[in-house]
Amino acid sequence: MPGTISFEIEGNLLDQSLFSPVEQNQSKWETPEVARRKLHVLMEAFIREAAEANISDGENCAALTLKVSPGVGKTSTALKLLVEHGRALLNRGHVLVYMPTLDLAERAAADLQRLSSDLPISVVRGRLAANPEFGEPMCKRSELVEAVANLVPSVTQALCRVENAGETVVAACASECPYLAQKDAVGAAIHFLSHSYLETYPPIDRDIETALRIVDEKVWPTLVSVTDIYVEEFMRVPKFGFPHALLSDLTIAKAGIVAALQTGSDVREHLLSFGLDKEKLGLLSAGEAASREALNISPSDSTEKVKYLANTCDRLAFYASRKRQALFSLLASDDPLGPNRLTIEDQAYASGIRQVLRLHILSQPPRDAPLLMLDADADEAIAERLAPGTDFAKIETKPQAEIVQITDRTLSDSWLLDPKVGTHRRAKVLAIVEREVAQANGQGVLCVATKSVLKELHGDAGQPVGAELEDWLRRPLVGAEPRWFGPKMLGVNDYERFQTIIVVGRLQPCIRDIEVHARALFSDTDDPIHKLSAGPLPEREALRTLADGSSQSAKARLHPDQRVDTVLRQTRECGTLQAIARLRLVAPDHPKRVVLLSNMPLLDLPISRLTTLEALYRGLEEEPDLTAHLRMEHALRATMGRSVCGTRLSAAGLTADLPEDFASLSVAKEFRRGRSTNDLVALIERIAVRNKWPMTRIELTQGAFGGQATPAIVFSSKSHALSQAAKLWTGVTARLAAPKNS
Repeated sequence: MPGTISFEIEGNLLDQSLFSPVEQNQSKWETPEVARRKLHVLMEAFIREAAEANISDGENCAALTLKVSPGVGKTSTALKLLVEHGRALLNRGHVLVYMPTLDLAERAAADLQRLSSDLPISVVRGRLAANPEFGEPMCKRSELVEAVANLVPSVTQALCRVENAGETVVAACASECPYLAQKDAVGAAIHFLSHSYLETYPPIDRDIETALRIVDEKVWPTLVSVTDIYVEEFMRVPKFGFPHALLSDLTIAKAGIVAALQTGSDVREHLLSFGLDKEKLGLLSAGEAASREALNISPSDSTEKVKYLANTCDRLAFYASRKRQALFSLLASDDPLGPNRLTIEDQAYASGIRQVLRLHILSQPPRDAPLLMLDADADEAIAERLAPGTDFAKIETKPQAEIVQITDRTLSDSWLLDPKVGTHRRAKVLAIVEREVAQANGQGVLCVATKSVLKELHGDAGQPVGAELEDWLRRPLVGAEPRWFGPKMLGVNDYERFQTIIVVGRLQPCIRDIEVHARALFSDTDDPIHKLSAGPLPEREALRTLADGSSQSAKARLHPDQRVDTVLRQTRECGTLQAIARLRLVAPDHPKRVVLLSNMPLLDLPISRLTTLEALYRGLEEEPDLTAHLRMEHALRATMGRSVCGTRLSAAGLTADLPEDFASLSVAKEFRRGRSTNDLVALIERIAVRNKWPMTRIELTQGAFGGQATPAIVFSSKSHALSQAAKLWTGVTARLAAPKNS
């Protein structure tokens, strides 16, 4: 049953109730030791049973999804278990370990090699990837690969080698091709490869079955896509090769599909009313394939010939035919269609509006072998879409760091990049970064923002960004290491020794793009994905988690469709959480600090202190009464230029002694409202300490007759306090105030 751990776990290492799923939006933090033990038990049981072929079932093998806090060791645990069970797994077939990028795949492979040099290990590289030996592309004809990749059924057969009438035609470079060497390698191995290979078969021994797939980090963005075809391209008369007998059905089908989508009717039922059943739709799909001619090229053809044929090919017609074929193929299949998979959209362009047919696609990972998905951001609903029936468990630890967050600003790109006042606003951000760098004492500060904001921050710091954007953005920014939100932050351990991270703003995806992703992820559901009509996302009640375990109400902009909001959080909130995770906060060996320059609530992050942007900018994040601090400090600074300085603390005294800031008695009374004399004294003491001003509390009485004492302060040592008071206030008697604890 989805959501429970159904495979056998031997022994009594942990109470099985620990593995039950955690309610969404509730944090369950384990100690690092318990979290690592739970992770090992779950992964070991799954991988062991995969090695013993106990959880394989044809095309629907078992799947397990683990949401694991960064730093608990999901990747390292997987590698250690591959050492332990690697031989048994390889006796059954390949082990495929998918990482977000080729770089991370190379790192993981190197880590496994250090753990065990006896296992057959490979890193799968595409034709356009750099050959690690020479730094050049794996394929010597890489420019041709890019030219023909989408115009031929097989790049290998078109450019490398092909069987033709019993004769093998081979390109001159094929015999020493490092890419083809991967395909020619014989036997099972542990292969490390990028997420993109989940949508295509990798260049490995195809005669060997797969024993286990491990997918590390967030993978759904790789597996969702859309295919667009403008209505006029869809309705275009087919090429000469389309079967003549099907032309009448083709015309009816095209018009019927567009009409059904425009009116919101069920497309299949509408077509069936015209006698177009799934069999006929399948024939139309085959007809499109028959009418489309791939490039007629051979591995023996010269570079010039291949380029000429690729350049003279009618790409638009070729691609449109492929899209029509895909659409007819979907309608001819038994796959559920629902209201989300196939839609018609209005698309604005320079001269007006064009309608486009949009096919939303989710490519699920193959289930011909046990599937283990590891992701710090894993969401149960999305995991179920990727691998129906997957078991799901959360293993989460509380981040160990001082986490400071502002509550008054989102620091959106539009706010920071405002053409009129953006420079002034960014100056505060730079000042905060510079202060954090100084306080880190060389222990490393990571600053994460959007590329647009980083570009302007670099310019403000006197180092404009050049054409090679990413290289320029990586330059130190007032002493901090700058990086940007996005997939390149996934799984990176380069900053685990850093002391501080500053997150500026947040990742702000286009809501229309998020809605498209949600349609693809939930494409076969019966309930249509609801679009946001216009304007910003509505503001709703949310929760913020505090370090003491309590929650605080907050505001967040959420999408009204829960499914879209789930996808939005995967991009927006998780973008920030993934950036923070680069510091590895599970069990750091030195103090860590997180500074969040955005008020976005993050339920899975326990906030140590809430403050404001202005407070951080002024170094006053711990000030409990910031408004009063700023006002009183301004007022007291105005007196520091005088020969004597001090103030009485009553409302009348503030008006008389600090008239520039307390112009009337009513203004002073309003300032004093809710602030006791002790509060005011404590506030001024904090101001004095911050500015290194000597301060003494005194009490004033009228002449020698005593009466009610008026509290006051002077900026002087105790030895000079009374003499200064005498100069400042005539006709009164001053005495040192009793200590607070008297």
